[in-house]
Amino acid sequence: MLISPLLASLPEGLTNVWNFLQGGGEVMILIVLCSFISMTVIITKTLQLRDKILFPKSIEEEIQKIERYANTGDIKPLQNTLEEDGSVAAQLGIIAISGKYATRDENNEACETAARGIMHKLENGVPLLEVIVTVSPLLGLLGAVIGLVHVFSTFGGGAEAVEADTTQVAKGIAEALHSTIAGLLVAIPTVIAHGYFVRRLDAISVRMELILRKAIHDFHRHFEVRRTPTSDK
Repeated sequence: MLISPLLASLPEGLTNVWNFLQGGGEVMILIVLCSFISMTVIITKTLQLRDKILFPKSIEEEIQKIERYANTGDIKPLQNTLEEDGSVAAQLGIIAISGKYATRDENNEACETAARGIMHKLENGVPLLEVIVTVSPLLGLLGAVIGLVHVFSTFGGGAEAVEADTTQVAKGIAEALHSTIAGLLVAIPTVIAHGYFVRRLDAISVRMELILRKAIHDFHRHFEVRRTPTSDK
């Protein structure tokens, strides 16, 4: 009762969208849910994977100045700067220059472990896009099958029901087409976004490796790292 006045107050474009969604049957609810999940993940990952968030230029420049800190004999100011920042570059840099590891191999192993943990967090949500790419067209196909079932269920009602059958056939075919189109409309941009994020994560991984290699190399080159000897009792 309240939907008709509400639709009358909406712009024509929104009304057409509502009519399209309504014509897809119950399966359209699941397709719309997939579209909301997809858009949420896409927006979130787009904001999260920005260079200025992961690799602030100022932090990268500071990490590249390890030699200058070595000349002063004090790495503590750089460590404090990285700890206060909290970006991905800073998190990796603070491990690389922590001085807790006696050998470069130990430092490399610790940094690689930290990098894997960071990448795991950055990948959160991306596999969900792959699921939606698979599920949404299947939901569209399910809606098409349901629509065709409605079509075939209208036959056999006798000559007196021809007009009603024609209406039900048209409704069933429209339901089948609407759900199929909706499923594809969700899947196509989602598969594009998924491919982009996979490549973006690969690029981030390579950049992290380059930052770590340089930081570890410069630190172990300019600073002598020793373990604190333990006394035997």
